[in-house]
Amino acid sequence: MSRTAAAIARIAGDRVETEPFRLGRHTDTAPSAAFVADGELLFGDAAERRGIWQPDRLIRDVKRRIGDGVPILVADQRFSPEKLFAATVAWVIDTVVEREGASPAAVCVTVPVTWGAHRTSLVRAALAREGWSDVDVLSEPEAAVRHYVSEHPLAPGSAIGVYDLGGGTFDAAIMRRRDDGDLDVLGTPRGLDDFGGADIDDLVFRHVLASADAAGEGRSGSESERLALSTLRRDCVDAKEALSFDSEAVVPVLLGSRRHTVRIVRSEFESLVGEHIARTIAVFADALTDPDLTATGIEAILLTGGSSRIPRIAQMLSEAFERPTLVDTDPKATVARGAARLTAQRHLVEETVEPETDAAPAAAAASFPVARAPRRRRFAVGPALAVAGGALVLVAGIGLSLGLPTLSSPPEGSEPSPTPASTSSQPTADNVELRLREADVASSSGAEAPSAPVAQTEPLPVETPLLTPAPASDRIQNLQDPLDEGPNPTEAQP
Repeated sequence: MSRTAAAIARIAGDRVETEPFRLGRHTDTAPSAAFVADGELLFGDAAERRGIWQPDRLIRDVKRRIGDGVPILVADQRFSPEKLFAATVAWVIDTVVEREGASPAAVCVTVPVTWGAHRTSLVRAALAREGWSDVDVLSEPEAAVRHYVSEHPLAPGSAIGVYDLGGGTFDAAIMRRRDDGDLDVLGTPRGLDDFGGADIDDLVFRHVLASADAAGEGRSGSESERLALSTLRRDCVDAKEALSFDSEAVVPVLLGSRRHTVRIVRSEFESLVGEHIARTIAVFADALTDPDLTATGIEAILLTGGSSRIPRIAQMLSEAFERPTLVDTDPKATVARGAARLTAQRHLVEETVEPETDAAPAAAAASFPVARAPRRRRFAVGPALAVAGGALVLVAGIGLSLGLPTLSSPPEGSEPSPTPASTSSQPTADNVELRLREADVASSSGAEAPSAPVAQTEPLPVETPLLTPAPASDRIQNLQDPLDEGPNPTEAQP
């Protein structure tokens, strides 16, 4: 299942510290799914829950649809994929504002490295229409390497390969560190838009149904059968993840009158996905075609994306390229944390040259990012947050900790800032095939990321007001495409 991850970068003096931001109920990440309710959009866990009973209103894998020009028709409403993408970013920011109590200082969104100027410009334009015209856009491999080199220094001139198997797509790129510390992409990045972790989940799901001789079960459309399919697919996802750490997993099958258990051993799972993993290895090899670079020219291969934890992947990469493989303790959050770090570092540099203005007192201008020109949604003073999940990484600043001014009490003599309201929404997704995905729900395990310590400081004057987000009903109205001439609308495809 494709997931959306977020991270916050907090600025302490000249240091940047990042941490994952919890989006899901039980895990740091949230499903990349959107549910079209009456008058509003729901995202993440809420979308998945509602989608169990109304799968025709659930949208998945929007990232794959960006750039095709065909709107998505759900519940008699039309949405362009890029608008749903931007709405997901809006939901993440609203969630951060609600929990942290301040608006972002900056936002960074990550996209696949294989996206060209056309798809990137579509996303930028959609974000601008949502009110974020100055959002940073960063490729996912670069963001992942940024996080890696922050903890493991990379010598100037050294190169590192990035193998990014996320929930919806696969990306491969080679990054080299310049003498000034910046990163360059070597050669031509490669990728697969039609393969990711969600496709592996489907393979396991179909295998379990076939093994239990239950491929025709649960298709009458009753609520009990949809719930049973939802539970089964969730158990299949859990089994896939368990096989990264255990040699076998057991999946209970409770469909209709059938009561079965399907045992999957790791070798069976590797045989099931081996052909597809081999495709990603071949794509990664194509990324090494730069004339100045060979497989021996990369220092290591960095594995990012939740599905990169499959042991067979590291084994096949090591055998093919004879290079060490590196897996972060939380590969799903690597991209988000790297994007948050880079955006926060850029704002640190901007602070040193930003002139004083009436909206930015001298004390604040010297130490914190300052909101620029007014727009429908403005960023307030604070640290940096990042969101990543197949397509997103967000960097937002929340002025709460590590030397940043607290925004809980307004300075004396100033008007209190209104508390931003959060919208009841969550990330995006698509419809079901044979009702296999209609009952998919978010994973129910995970540890809460620790919070950064809060520094007790005197509040500094902050004159930039925090804006209250528009009501959800207004947002969904803005998201709908005008009924203009264009391609015939189609239902969302898996």
